[in-house]
Amino acid sequence: MKKALPYIITIAIVIFAIWLIFLPSKVAGIPKESILFVGEGCPHCKIVEDFISANGVNKKIQFTTKEVWNNQDNALLMTNIWKQCGLNTKNGMGVPLYWDGTNCFSGQDEIINLFKTKI
Repeated sequence: MKKALPYIITIAIVIFAIWLIFLPSKVAGIPKESILFVGEGCPHCKIVEDFISANGVNKKIQFTTKEVWNNQDNALLMTNIWKQCGLNTKNGMGVPLYWDGTNCFSGQDEIINLFKTKI
């Protein structure tokens, strides 16, 4: 039995690792739907929101807007997505941030340019 124990532990670790790799993002806490993260009073967010309104982006692209400065749950979700995308945290995290369910787009120019290609 003592000789088999290391093999059993190794197999258990491998199965757990495979489970983690193939675990759907939704279960891991990161949704697959598109989200625009903004901060109340953020001037760059306002520019993106004005672009969305002026160009009817929200009628052509489905996404949810989540405010992060006054909502801890939204801020935590943004933090998890930020890490998932491998974005640099050296200077902190900023808004606006757009998550398309797979990739992150950070900053007003990058987000507006993305929306221009989709509308």
